[in-house]
Amino acid sequence: MLAERSRSDTGMSAEPQSPRSNPVSSRRLDRRLAQMKSHHLHALHAIRHFLRTRSSYDVLPVSFRLVVLDTKLTIKAALEVMLQSGVVSAPLWRSTLSDDEQTERPVNEAYSSRADGRPGFSGMITVHDMIHLIQFYYLTASNYDAASLDLEKLRLERLREIEQTLKVPPPPLLWIGPLRSLAEAGELLVRTHARRIPLLDYDEDLGVETVISVLTQYRLLKFIAMNCHETSGLRASIGSLGIGTYTYEHMQDRRKRTPLARLKTGPNPPPDAGPYWPLQTATLDTPVSDIVHMFSEKGISAVPILDKDGDVVDIYESVDIITLVQTGAYYQLDLTIRQALAKRPADYAGISCCSSQDSLADVFDQLKTRRIHRMLVLDDADLPFSMDSSASITRSRSNSVTTQDEGVSLRSKGRLVGLLCLSDILRYIIASSIASITSGAYIF
Repeated sequence: MLAERSRSDTGMSAEPQSPRSNPVSSRRLDRRLAQMKSHHLHALHAIRHFLRTRSSYDVLPVSFRLVVLDTKLTIKAALEVMLQSGVVSAPLWRSTLSDDEQTERPVNEAYSSRADGRPGFSGMITVHDMIHLIQFYYLTASNYDAASLDLEKLRLERLREIEQTLKVPPPPLLWIGPLRSLAEAGELLVRTHARRIPLLDYDEDLGVETVISVLTQYRLLKFIAMNCHETSGLRASIGSLGIGTYTYEHMQDRRKRTPLARLKTGPNPPPDAGPYWPLQTATLDTPVSDIVHMFSEKGISAVPILDKDGDVVDIYESVDIITLVQTGAYYQLDLTIRQALAKRPADYAGISCCSSQDSLADVFDQLKTRRIHRMLVLDDADLPFSMDSSASITRSRSNSVTTQDEGVSLRSKGRLVGLLCLSDILRYIIASSIASITSGAYIF
């Protein structure tokens, strides 16, 4: 009785001891975290071994369609073919010999950045080429009719001249053999910051090459998700692994909450940086021309859209430019983002979002069922669903709100803290060294 009274008086039994104040609980927690970390690293090693033992041929489906465009095609005809085929990029093929270039072709390299004038593979046309095209005519054409008339004459082989006019560096002519391992293909994608790479089969004896297919970041990661069961062991959160781009404010907040965590830090923001630095953002009233210039100047492919309260309500992606081209509005860059979003097709798949506390395994689960190219990372408080469920990581149009004036379907609001792209995931998976992984903090 006396002992109980004295313990109560000193307050020792008033509050339960925290795990860190209890040595036994602390050791148990440390062992549990060590086991989870070991399991995560084991799964990562297994995935990398899987990629070293598979070739790019293994990723290709049994039956598929490949669109290859001749560089002698006019840009207007090429765009019509791409729109009818439902593709946003295509390999280019030079069918005639250039008179001013006779450079010998490399035959002993798995991939190269050649730019000779001989017949054969001549690069790719992508969404970024369309962005440069839109910029060019927006700056130079006097009216829509003049731009449309020029497109009927301009050939694909002159796309690089437009890049020179805009002072945009030309993309490297990259390719890789289909029998090379997926690890090599992934390393090339990461090193060159490319989103896709053509697969070329080159016959050294005959001097003939064939475009087999195009390997994209999505197709590679989808192959991992569907065929490598070890992805379920990647239980560390994307935030603790440093996967994605996060706002400076969010990183500072995490540092305060987890002072012992060795989180990755970037440069300090410039004096004129916005609240979401280093992310680029826009509003529903921002002109499309401003977004197009962001895509070109910053080398980005998506811009989160914020409302007047600063909550993210949508995202404008580079592939949305295809809609402008398809509707003939590629000259009307004075459209607002609100008006441009209203032109999205009815079968638009919606926007995926997640939390920095979601595990990498959860993201791979989503890749199994959805065509995802990026995710908005929202504040934990704005995600009311349980993050343990793979279904909760995605919210699409069915859970969105609609503006009354334009009828634009928008996703549920939330505070933006980051952006997760497929290139971020691939960079982590492909990394040749795990030094940065073992030294980082893991939050499970």
